[in-house]
Amino acid sequence: MPTKIFVPILALLLSACGGGEGGSSQSNQTGTQPSGGSQASDPNDPQATFAEQMLAAVNSARATSRQCGSTYMPPVNALTWDYDLESAAFRHSSDMANGDFMSHTGSDGSTLTDRVNATNYAWSRIGENVAVGQTSINAVVNAWLNSEGHCMNIMNADFEQMGASLVENHSGAYGYYWTQVFAKPR
Repeated sequence: MPTKIFVPILALLLSACGGGEGGSSQSNQTGTQPSGGSQASDPNDPQATFAEQMLAAVNSARATSRQCGSTYMPPVNALTWDYDLESAAFRHSSDMANGDFMSHTGSDGSTLTDRVNATNYAWSRIGENVAVGQTSINAVVNAWLNSEGHCMNIMNADFEQMGASLVENHSGAYGYYWTQVFAKPR
């Protein structure tokens, strides 16, 4: 659980990464083997876990061709969930919630590469989407799909697995802190 910080509550709902900044994506050749995953078919199933709902929402988006800004993206294969990637996402969402900020760089200077490598996940390509303020999975996925760089991460055919996290801190300015991590295992 993140430590609460005391900042006046400010009701802001912001688009993912604000200011038009795209999601980040990187390639590498280090790490160890990834863990397995799970899938769900309905992102609105109240009995489904966060992971199942997020995976269903993303896979539903990936199943349909779409325009990501000026780039046409064809349908792509479904992703599977990975708990190491979820751990990297949780680390970053917790950091953003505790520090009340949104960035791809952690408060300690950590990068996506640092966070994924800390889990020992063996990857050849990774990407990250961050957002703050959205109050539901559908809202945050829609915000990402309406942002060219984030949409391209979601629709990237190279990615095979994902993990994501939401950390709430209602003492912070944004209340909700989201991170989504994509990867292609090595």
